[in-house]
Amino acid sequence: MILGNTEFLHPGFLWLLPALILFARLWWKSAANSAAQRSNAETLATLISPMSDLPVRHPLMTKIWTGSSTKTRHTNNNGMLDAIVTWLVLSCLVLALAEPVRTGSKVPDPPQQRDITFIVDTSVSMLLRDYVLDGQRIDRMSFLKSFLDRFVQQLERDRISVIVFGDSAYTMLPLNEDQALTRRMISRIKTTMAGRFNALGEAIALAVRESEKSPERRRVLVLFTDADESTDSISPITAAELAHQAELPLYTVAIGAASYDAAEEELAGLIYRPANTELLKKLAKLTDAKSYQAGDKQALDEAVADIDQREKYRKELPPRFYYIPLYPIPLILSLLILSLYQFVRFGCSHFRWRITGD
Repeated sequence: MILGNTEFLHPGFLWLLPALILFARLWWKSAANSAAQRSNAETLATLISPMSDLPVRHPLMTKIWTGSSTKTRHTNNNGMLDAIVTWLVLSCLVLALAEPVRTGSKVPDPPQQRDITFIVDTSVSMLLRDYVLDGQRIDRMSFLKSFLDRFVQQLERDRISVIVFGDSAYTMLPLNEDQALTRRMISRIKTTMAGRFNALGEAIALAVRESEKSPERRRVLVLFTDADESTDSISPITAAELAHQAELPLYTVAIGAASYDAAEEELAGLIYRPANTELLKKLAKLTDAKSYQAGDKQALDEAVADIDQREKYRKELPPRFYYIPLYPIPLILSLLILSLYQFVRFGCSHFRWRITGD
């Protein structure tokens, strides 16, 4: 219930006010009836009193009966005043129970946090060296780790988790907001730490299951892989459909060259395979996301900026305001009314005692 800029958080208690009015009317009516009965009884007692037939009366006898009548009227007035004061005090307590508050300034919106899951390929194919940095060839994993470190530094307000996969998929780091911890764990990622082969479908399915733990937040999956031939029992396409059903965008970043032209002359026993960009584009399209080719650092930085722009926090929150509690006002008012009334009654009683000795 809102009155101007004042609002009652528990307006249901206000229904007690009509009940108090009815209670006060019944009290006043009862007090009036009692006063009338006492007055009639005193009149009757005066008429039938043996002293009424006495030929000689004490001069103060009249004062005694007059005082009794005055005391009756005084008692009647006190009863009416007691009812009024009681109603005022109880009404103030009801207002306090309704908890009035004054609407203040608007509460700032919460930070635009997201849950971002990195799905990192650690299969043996990440040892292939088809990137050139400062004139020297580096393997795919080294290039990816340096990029992930820069990526994390740009996600100050987001929670990040890391899933690594090889023969199987594992959660290396659960969702957390500790940027230093995330960077430290990324630096410890090593090729073949989860096995030599590629369980891509299982990794995507694991990310979907983990993301279901926080459905109220904006959730994003980012897959870093060369999409080498999958060897697990779950098809990557099937896993991407699960992500789509869970309304999880799966952004894919192809690690490695897109053709055989970047193959190293000496492969050290590894069969060179370029990144399967077609599969990664299909996975991203199934989840209404986008696929990127990590050709160099500039391309990766552009991918990060595009993902950040596409996945802005869009959750609409109702406006919230600071509330200034006002319930102490009726509480203090009820205390003042009660204290003042008791003070006045005490003063009147003392004054009457000084005058009449009663």
